[in-house]
Amino acid sequence: MSLKYAGPKPLISAHGVTFDLNKEDKFIYLSIVAELIQALNHDYVDGERYTYLTSKKPLDTDSIINLIRLNDPLLDQEIQDRQKIAEQEIEEELEHAHSNRVLCEEESNVLVKNIELLRDYRIRRSINKTVYYSGITSLAHIIQKGHIDRIIAPMFPKFNHVFHSIQGALVKLHPPIDSQIDIYEHEGHLQVRLEILFRK
Repeated sequence: MSLKYAGPKPLISAHGVTFDLNKEDKFIYLSIVAELIQALNHDYVDGERYTYLTSKKPLDTDSIINLIRLNDPLLDQEIQDRQKIAEQEIEEELEHAHSNRVLCEEESNVLVKNIELLRDYRIRRSINKTVYYSGITSLAHIIQKGHIDRIIAPMFPKFNHVFHSIQGALVKLHPPIDSQIDIYEHEGHLQVRLEILFRK
């Protein structure tokens, strides 16, 4: 199983295909998720502060999938399940396109071709999303298990996005964990901090 960038969310119609640039492929965050797993998944000593220097370039896709798989042994099954769901959704869309009585025959044919054209693209996006949320869930469990109080990173949009996803996963744990994200300046550089606020 290899990971590959697909692209932003496609908007498919009988008149063409456009892309929602605000809905980026989760692939672009996978290297950060994997590096956070690498940085956080170890034993901790009370009162110690830990620093991890990220690599200058993104991790290769094999390293990413292996790091996430180590923390989620069911990942391959989850990917297969998600792929089947995506394929089923595409088949249903094709069926609706064929039976759509609002569209003329030419528009219906264009819609069918556009759906088919984007089939692999959409499946790839759904796989990337599954891998991403598997990694995010693993990070939430690592934070819970390690009793991690805070994570600080440079204030880059990708780190901020990943921290917000982790925050969402933390509240879904049993018991839920509350957290807060702050952006602040330290020695002339903006940083983002995920602070764990409450543990039941």
